Amino acid sequence: MDDLVTWLRARLDEDERVALAASPGPWKPNAEHDEVLAVDDVTVADGFALSGNQLRATVGHIARWNPARVLAEVDAKRRILDEYEMWADDDDQDYEHAQTAANSAAALLVAVKLVALPMAERDGYDESWRP
Repeated sequence: MDDLVTWLRARLDEDERVALAASPGPWKPNAEHDEVLAVDDVTVADGFALSGNQLRATVGHIARWNPARVLAEVDAKRRILDEYEMWADDDDQDYEHAQTAANSAAALLVAVKLVALPMAERDGYDESWRP
């Protein structure tokens, strides 16, 4: 599963680069809910082409997925990968510890596959990783 972890870390690096290059978050809708504003009140998205409920829902969605949230999600997902690698690489010879490590690695591998699943449309995703 080293390929999955390597691929996923590269996707998280991409997400981090994009989030860091964007206007700072958290973002929020303006009073009319037709624009998304960064923390410095700069407009980062304008929903003018949409109408009514769709406009407000789209603006709210964009604001919710602001760079600060993306960066927090990248950090959390990296921590899952770190935990998986720690248990998967554990070579303690004590039988009980080895069983705990194997069970932990197996459970975390499921989590790693689930973390990768929303990114399955990105280049390089291997269908054998699908949980």
